[in-house]
Amino acid sequence: MSELNPNAPVTEWELDEWSRETRAELTAMLNEAGVAHRWDDTVLIAESAREVDIEEILDEIENLEDEIEEQDDDIDQADTKVLAQLSGVAQKIARNPSDANSVASLERLLETIDATSAPGDMSDSVWRQIKDLASQVEDALVGGDRADEVLAMDLASRLVAILRPNL
Repeated sequence: MSELNPNAPVTEWELDEWSRETRAELTAMLNEAGVAHRWDDTVLIAESAREVDIEEILDEIENLEDEIEEQDDDIDQADTKVLAQLSGVAQKIARNPSDANSVASLERLLETIDATSAPGDMSDSVWRQIKDLASQVEDALVGGDRADEVLAMDLASRLVAILRPNL
């Protein structure tokens, strides 16, 4: 990660309500995205020129955190939202398989859906197919020595096609 330019304008985000683990996850995502930043206790400080990138990462983390909280409240409703989130991530990977944030989101979503049963009236076989395809996309991108982006794009497109009628 590069250092903050001392002459560049900075923007601050107060993240005192975020857990230490979530802030560590944010740090990892910022590093992956090449965003120079530093922490002053729970305040994230970064160059204002990267504000849009940082806001996207913050939104992604907040959406996933909300998803996990909602799962605890209502498993069927959360499953539907997880499917929508998975579809969005798969669409991003189908367009740009080298997007580290999308890959990280896919990994977190896989952890979320791994132990869940099929939502609503979805058949178990379709649910298994969705989970298998999502795992195959992840394996194509992070499972080997080199990412197979072409395979990941194809698998992600198939995943989107299966998810679309089930949303």
